Amino acid sequence: MIRIAHITDVHLPLAGATVRELASKRIFGWLSWRLRRFRRHRAVSLNTVIADMQAHAPDHIVLTGDLVNISTRREFAAARTWLETLAPPERLTFIPGNHDLYVANALQAGLVTLAPWMTAKNEGAQTIPRFPLVRYVSNVAIISLNSTYPAPWGEASGRLGLEQIERLARLLEETRSKGLFRLVILHHPPLFSLATSPRKALKDADALEQVLREKGAEAVLYGHNHLWKHDVLESRTGPVHLLAAPSASYRPGGKKPAAGWQMLGIARRQGAWRLHLLRRGLDRQGEPMTLKDEWLAF
Repeated sequence: MIRIAHITDVHLPLAGATVRELASKRIFGWLSWRLRRFRRHRAVSLNTVIADMQAHAPDHIVLTGDLVNISTRREFAAARTWLETLAPPERLTFIPGNHDLYVANALQAGLVTLAPWMTAKNEGAQTIPRFPLVRYVSNVAIISLNSTYPAPWGEASGRLGLEQIERLARLLEETRSKGLFRLVILHHPPLFSLATSPRKALKDADALEQVLREKGAEAVLYGHNHLWKHDVLESRTGPVHLLAAPSASYRPGGKKPAAGWQMLGIARRQGAWRLHLLRRGLDRQGEPMTLKDEWLAF
């Protein structure tokens, strides 16, 4: 059995910003953090989640975005250090969230330095890779999508674009023909119906849904909403499990579910996929991690 852990929306503590960086959309995110969000996203919650996840010894970790908050140089430097302590690039797949591409110059500010965890290649990069990307963990194909762009102020929307969606369709066909478990990952909810508001939705979710229904996938992991979710989309090749987890740093007792993580156990049995889902999270009193959900799919 291959075990793939999923965390999302880490929101590391805001490491600092220069006056020049704040002379942009970043000022609104900075004020949001200083006024309220720093109380919601706590390092102690994140540390508990990570320690619990590591104790379960996953074969691979998937991080579906929002590692930072307003895409400053200090944030990206701290994020790279944090990733280096968490797992090497070959054992962790990261995709950016809207907070990681908060402004147009996020690449120059340091998002590009996180590219090794997107590609599993350690050499220096000048830009983030071309998506979709495929990484193989045994008989699992992790297909990464980039749903982020520098959205205007007041929006946290996403979009994939026609090229990414067309390439995804081909990759889903190719990986199915090889007999692989197809695990699609992106930051934003893959369906319009799963978005908490239009301004936070994936703009071309209808096109993505059409591809998933036509080509199929075994599972999709996403974040953004800071909620536990499990929905099933029917496709021509069978059910597609759509799975989301809350923020990995959200404190207990807030309006959203407290911090948690989930792990997919994937195995092939008698010609069919067996999927085991383990979900663990903090309870509302901040006690040690507790079991949230566990089920089998065939």
